[in-house]
Amino acid sequence: MAELILQTLPYQRDSHDLIHCIGALPGAVCLDSGLGQQPESRYDILTALPSKQLRLHKIDDANVIEHRQGAKACWQPLSDQSCIFTAADSLLQHDRPSDSVIAELSDLPFCGGVLACFGYDAAGNTPCRDERSDVDDCHELGEVLSQAPTASCGLYQWAVVVDHECGTTSLFVLPACPDVIRRQVMQTLCELNGPDGPGLHDKNPHDTDKHTDQDFILHGAFQPQLTADQYSAAFDRLKAYIVAGDCYQANLAIPFVGRFCGEPLQAYLRLRQGSRSPFSAFFDTGDAQVLSLSPERFVSVNEREVVTQPIKGTRKRSLDPKIDKQRSDELQNSEKDRAENLMIVDLLRNDLGSLCETGSVQTRELFKLHSFSQVHHLISTITGILPKGVSAFALLKRCFPGGSITGAPKIRAMQIIAELEPLPRSVYCGSVMYCDYRGRMDSSISIRTLLCYQGHIFCWGGGGIVSDSEMAREYQEAYDKVSALMALVSAQPDS
Repeated sequence: MAELILQTLPYQRDSHDLIHCIGALPGAVCLDSGLGQQPESRYDILTALPSKQLRLHKIDDANVIEHRQGAKACWQPLSDQSCIFTAADSLLQHDRPSDSVIAELSDLPFCGGVLACFGYDAAGNTPCRDERSDVDDCHELGEVLSQAPTASCGLYQWAVVVDHECGTTSLFVLPACPDVIRRQVMQTLCELNGPDGPGLHDKNPHDTDKHTDQDFILHGAFQPQLTADQYSAAFDRLKAYIVAGDCYQANLAIPFVGRFCGEPLQAYLRLRQGSRSPFSAFFDTGDAQVLSLSPERFVSVNEREVVTQPIKGTRKRSLDPKIDKQRSDELQNSEKDRAENLMIVDLLRNDLGSLCETGSVQTRELFKLHSFSQVHHLISTITGILPKGVSAFALLKRCFPGGSITGAPKIRAMQIIAELEPLPRSVYCGSVMYCDYRGRMDSSISIRTLLCYQGHIFCWGGGGIVSDSEMAREYQEAYDKVSALMALVSAQPDS
């Protein structure tokens, strides 16, 4: 078996060049912290070429896992869709590095393991959807979304890790990494730093790859799949459920759809230059690409400590400092937003409490203001202790999908969402995550997230509806959350 490769690469504050280089490889995953501008934004983790891959598909109403290793593939029917979490966990039993190798990588947040993108429906606990005959083209678009993988997981035995706090960039390749992958990784990074490559040095990232035939081009504007009148009808129906006591809060989203040609990676590079978020990600499943600029952590596990950080409460930012301050103050003092946040905190405390050690679940912070490039948010922090022998994937499965993007109570809220929204959520409100050989995990809620699949690009914007929500304000908030992303994707390459 080969030896561990552990090398130091030149540090670059903006990982644009690395993302451009590694993101073009098959099965690429780029976990992108947005230049370290938030407390959660210390590391970028970039990898590709998984040695093993699992993808969950729904074929003729049956759940099937595709197992892929190199050019070999086989298919396995699933009676329990949620087994994808168990299957992903089992990948960590393959080619586990020795304790001495793991010790050499102790300073890194990821030492090799599983990276995955789980769609909203991955746990199999979301209700079946009724056909929507009242919304044009939704059946056709729903068919397109149903063909995309419900989940994609890979075993990655190498990575480039950028530490923005220490100003370092590290490459590791585990001893068990297949030779063909090892050679391709080293060749790719040599080309990046070679005389004809862009190199890892400070320069304007917008200068890379202008005038290529791989530019991402959107054909026409994004089209909302709920008109204002249709949203109003869905909103009224949801409010009626709240008044009747079916739920206290439910998330209602508007899907937007466009058509494109070119490389989704180029769209992601464009997005990340215009909007920075601590849980951004580019994820290539093979036949679909996920472009996420999520600001929200779902669940993390580090040495059995569990952390979840739900977002509830949003205000659009202003370029005028005075107006921007007024909006952030208004958000912090909003009884409605604080009440909405507290409902989800209670829900997530229950989710964690069902698996964490008895008495270990605590609310560390309530309603803390976090300011991102496009919006202000209220974020709370809940912690707990995972019992010995319980895997991070078991916790993820138990909490899935996240309470902040479903509602309370969760099951009834998901039933209402399935009734009122015109399209499946697919990757939206799912999770992009990693879990390494040590059991260290971090995951996002896939909001501010786009899916590129079969020439379509999908984007969703939504928010939580409670008893005193106002239709016009919630409709505008849904647009505010994604309008900047859609504008960045719609911008044409420089001529």
